[in-house]
Amino acid sequence: MAYETEALIPVDVGLESYRIEVYNVESNNFGLRANVDLLEEEREVAHQRNMKYLLQAAQHYDSGIKKRSFGVGDLVLRELTAFMPAKQGKLQPNWEGPYKVIEVVHPGTYKLETLAAKAMKNTWHASRLQKFYQ
Repeated sequence: MAYETEALIPVDVGLESYRIEVYNVESNNFGLRANVDLLEEEREVAHQRNMKYLLQAAQHYDSGIKKRSFGVGDLVLRELTAFMPAKQGKLQPNWEGPYKVIEVVHPGTYKLETLAAKAMKNTWHASRLQKFYQ
């Protein structure tokens, strides 16, 4: 086709490839049986590699997280977008407060009250709170 000649593949020419020349049925069957025997080991290696990757991904993600903890009696600011996302405007403040921590429900979860000693009905996560400095 190119330069007015027809393209030929090696089979048409009569040349055999190296794989065809050295092919042996018995050694091929032996190799296939060995691969089947090693299949479980290969699966275990792949599973361990996957678990290592997941652990590294989790460590990379967790490296950017700032741990915050507050004690009873600490003063904190509450994020406004946590409970009023629709009323948050461009020029509105991002934090509201201060509030006083009255109870640690779980690590990272707190009950708050206003400075006038009025308890808030919801619990608040540490990611939505910020330490208040006077």
